[in-house]
Amino acid sequence: MQATDRVLREADAARDEALELASALVRFDTTNTGVPDSGHETQVAEFLDRYFRRGGIRDVHLLGRSPSRQNVVATLPGRTRRCGLLLMCHSDVVPAGDRSLWKSDPFAPTLRGGRLYGRGAADMKGTVAAMATALVVAHRLRLSHHEGVRFICGADEEAGGAWGFGWLLTNHPDLLRARFAFNEGGGRPHLADSGIYYGLAWGEKGRYEAHVTFQGRGAHAASPWRGRNAVAAAAEFVRRVTASPPPPTVDRSLVGAYAPLAGRIPTDPRRLDRFLEVLNRTDEPLATELRALTRLTITPTIVRGGNKSNSVPDHAEVICDLRSLPSHRRPEMLQHLRAAARGLGARVALVTTAAPSATKPSAAQVRFVRQALEAALGREVSVFPTLTIGFTDSRFARAVGTPVVGFAPRRPGRAEPERAHGANESIHVEDLHLQLRFYAAALAGWAAAGESP
Repeated sequence: MQATDRVLREADAARDEALELASALVRFDTTNTGVPDSGHETQVAEFLDRYFRRGGIRDVHLLGRSPSRQNVVATLPGRTRRCGLLLMCHSDVVPAGDRSLWKSDPFAPTLRGGRLYGRGAADMKGTVAAMATALVVAHRLRLSHHEGVRFICGADEEAGGAWGFGWLLTNHPDLLRARFAFNEGGGRPHLADSGIYYGLAWGEKGRYEAHVTFQGRGAHAASPWRGRNAVAAAAEFVRRVTASPPPPTVDRSLVGAYAPLAGRIPTDPRRLDRFLEVLNRTDEPLATELRALTRLTITPTIVRGGNKSNSVPDHAEVICDLRSLPSHRRPEMLQHLRAAARGLGARVALVTTAAPSATKPSAAQVRFVRQALEAALGREVSVFPTLTIGFTDSRFARAVGTPVVGFAPRRPGRAEPERAHGANESIHVEDLHLQLRFYAAALAGWAAAGESP
């Protein structure tokens, strides 16, 4: 505990440093629209390179597919050449959207009411700053690790990672090999009569895009019966897919871990949604989390068709976002889509953005995370396994055998939502501080553990 106490004191002293770093990162517009020339994450990579070098860390490299979309890798060497602990994060952000909905410029970091506002503050430049500052703190204290610690901030996470961790997996897989890794994707606290519970995201749902195209027959809009309206067919598909969603899929080992928070959760899919409706009245975030963890979701997100207002459209397209549990298979997803499109003259194509992935943790790994969290919080907590309902870069490290947990903790208690991906996105300064303490405690615990926890 002596090393942990020492590193926590140093982390507390670096609190303002982490906040300044997070603010500086938010200021960079690294908007990723999904096209190759967006993102411009190199500006963040170069800034972090300078930050690490000022902090005395010399083993820093930039690498990537494009000069404008570089990834940054910083390493604290151990006594062996192997990487023991990997800190994963990303530098890109989603578009700011309608800026009139923001109370301040999304790329002008603003402190208000104890929160840092700006696009990427929560997802995930605040966590990037916490991880990077923790690495510098560990270097300042000369923590001795049997195996090295590596920090990677990747590009392009928000569009699937092809320019970031996906590229690293193909070209530099050894950089992703470690005994253990942290990434985003978990850390929301739950309060129960028996204490504080944190979900450790040892896996994540998959994400797919369905492109459903409809072929009609054009005609003059004054005599629509002479044509076949492709937009009308698309509208009927949207009605069907939203009115008849796939039924729940209950993984007993997954939902059973939530029993201390929600009580006895029905394993009969026919009774589950009624249970969640009742739970929603008292704990909407928990009900939403359990709803997402018990089903395949198919959400129409883009509809387009036609080319002139006085012509019956002869073509239309509906794009759907699908989120799958690890148990869901591609044929099952296609079956639901084709059933909704039956009789509408549609073609269905399913594109994988991120396949589901999972890690089976050891008891020692769970204990390692819990002990670091308890040290950071200064109180006892309970942890349980869960999945991230969105996708992250964790799957790329899991592909080379690295156990990854999604975990960036927030303080216990109800707080204003972070609004990640929405207007007025923010992170509470105290949550940023807690994350700094947590990653610093993890680095100290890893040093004390010897070869691995």
